[in-house]
Amino acid sequence: MITKNKIMKVIELAKKCNECALKHFKEFDNKLVSYKHDNSPLTNADIKVNDIAITGLQKLFPSINIISEELYNSKDIFKNKKYFWLIDPIDGTKEFINKSPNFTVNFALIKYNSPVFGLISQPTTGTIWYNFKNKSWRLDKNQDFENSQRIQCKKINYKKLRILSSFSHRSKELEDWISFVKPISDQDIGSSIKFCYLAEGKIDFYPRISPTMEWDIAAGHSILKTAGGNVISASGIEIKYGKTNFLNNIFLAHGKTQNIPNIFLIKLKNKNFYRYQQDLNEGITELKKENLVVFPTETVYGLGAIGNSKKAIKSIYNAKKRPSNNPLIVHTYHKKEAEKYGEFTHTADVLTERYWPGPLTIILQTKKNNLAKLLSQNKSTIAIRVPSHPVARDLLEKIKTPILAPSANKSGGVSPTEINHVKDDFGPNFKGKGWNLSKIIDYGSCEVGIESTVVDCRGYLPIILRHGYITSEMISNIFNSNILVAQDFGGLISPGQMKSHYSPKANVFINQKTDIIDSAWLTFGKLPKILQKKQIMFNLSPSGNLFQACNLLYSGLRYLDSFGVKNIQVMPIPMKGIGVAINDRLKRASFKN
Repeated sequence: MITKNKIMKVIELAKKCNECALKHFKEFDNKLVSYKHDNSPLTNADIKVNDIAITGLQKLFPSINIISEELYNSKDIFKNKKYFWLIDPIDGTKEFINKSPNFTVNFALIKYNSPVFGLISQPTTGTIWYNFKNKSWRLDKNQDFENSQRIQCKKINYKKLRILSSFSHRSKELEDWISFVKPISDQDIGSSIKFCYLAEGKIDFYPRISPTMEWDIAAGHSILKTAGGNVISASGIEIKYGKTNFLNNIFLAHGKTQNIPNIFLIKLKNKNFYRYQQDLNEGITELKKENLVVFPTETVYGLGAIGNSKKAIKSIYNAKKRPSNNPLIVHTYHKKEAEKYGEFTHTADVLTERYWPGPLTIILQTKKNNLAKLLSQNKSTIAIRVPSHPVARDLLEKIKTPILAPSANKSGGVSPTEINHVKDDFGPNFKGKGWNLSKIIDYGSCEVGIESTVVDCRGYLPIILRHGYITSEMISNIFNSNILVAQDFGGLISPGQMKSHYSPKANVFINQKTDIIDSAWLTFGKLPKILQKKQIMFNLSPSGNLFQACNLLYSGLRYLDSFGVKNIQVMPIPMKGIGVAINDRLKRASFKN
């Protein structure tokens, strides 16, 4: 999509933006500053650079939508596209106004909600940072493109941490985090130059607790990623783009490291650390006693049992009333541990290199050792994943034994994304014949909202057994090939393959357009006229955003079911991206109808 020739033209466009920004910077009069609806400042430089950037990109990429901080109408035309541009004409407008040189021009190309190309230019120095062919580069003023210097993150030395942040966005929570990690240096730098410093190996972490917009970080994320770092959420998942209102939550941008310490993300959420440690220790104790423990993952809450006990594993089936032929997923802390239990293939290596830790489960041949046989329940195949959520990882790292954990709900029902969902299903006694749920670790809502993607990795090409957050487009893009989707198997080799699943008490009807008697509605996007006076409704996303719909799907179904209605009708939801996974869950929820 981005050729060398196109990148050179985007660089020339960035230089034109630099010239325009620099001219206004030298002539700037702070009396001309106006303010937008969110009280952020706006200058003539923002407007003029925006015009140059949009006009240039439209000529170079006429078929790709452009989302710009200064082009508000662009938000209305965004419809979960495969490709789109995110641009910030002047990032660091406050720096610009205060006559600081640390303001930038930013271009980012997004594909399947992930950044694939980023360019940051600093008008005051003429420096341009960009990524191309999975590498990151720096181009200094008056330097020829062919002489671009490759830049790379340095491996993080946790004994000598270097961090940076914007002092104008400091908070007590951020100060607490910084005090906890004890860096040897803490720099104050505005704008997206922070990401460039990370990519060049000058610093190790950029924590952010206060809100940012996607165009603020997308270009820097792209450059940082190909330099060896990344930008992750508080759940340990790589930041995605095209979210509701293009708004980011907490994130941590980091340099080169194998695993971010779990506590870094836990402290970033400003949880009561003493209480958290107490919960974690109690959870480990109960697991070792062969009891069940509920804990959060990035997808949904899991009902966990220690993997080296037949009694504990059986208690999952008893508690959930789960069919004995429905497999369980093995959770491990690291890929090296997973390799002890499953026969890794090239396909598995490629996928896990990209998406572990994270919401991806792989199916492998079971290795011939006693613990592997126990974990797979004597099946020839085993389902394994390495979660990214810091609580799940903390639990797995400290207990040093794999944990088997399906979703923490009654079998066939709606999965839990909040603790109240778990309590509704298993309370008030939290025990029964052959099972004892003795600890629940509450950590708020789960970020993704649906179960992991499950992929059969035993062959040359992956086969998707259950759709999820890692979409078929994302997987096919890695393998440069169409991806197979399983139709039917003689036996279940993966969770999520049962035809009837994820079902509330009410009957579910999908792709609905007309109202029926005694029904509630699960809606998506703009309401049709027939529903504007409907009493019982839950809108998954008024703006038509699939990420938001995914996150709220199970909460919406549970909410509507609480009214005791006979039927839940679901508006059509687009079958693209993560919408395929949403429709998969709804189809199974409506199977009996």
